[in-house]
Amino acid sequence: MSKETDQRNHVDHLVDQAITQLESKMEQLRSLKGSGLEIAQVFEEANDMWGDNAVTWLIRHNRVLGATPIDLMLEGRTDEVLRLLGQIAHGIYA
Repeated sequence: MSKETDQRNHVDHLVDQAITQLESKMEQLRSLKGSGLEIAQVFEEANDMWGDNAVTWLIRHNRVLGATPIDLMLEGRTDEVLRLLGQIAHGIYA
């Protein structure tokens, strides 16, 4: 096997792992009770701001939040994510 093939296989493996983790988090979000409207609002606002990059924003560590937005949502702290999205929308950066 060539070095290029090894690298491609490694990248493919990392992508597969990331997808599996994201799917698991999405399933957890679906199971949250009573917060569906807030979660939908986060996805809508993130999509309005970043379009195709919204999912990337949701799964990347955020310096201001001190965690990934999706992890905070899973902890029931969706209000913090919504607050930050509102600040970003209004040009208020912490």
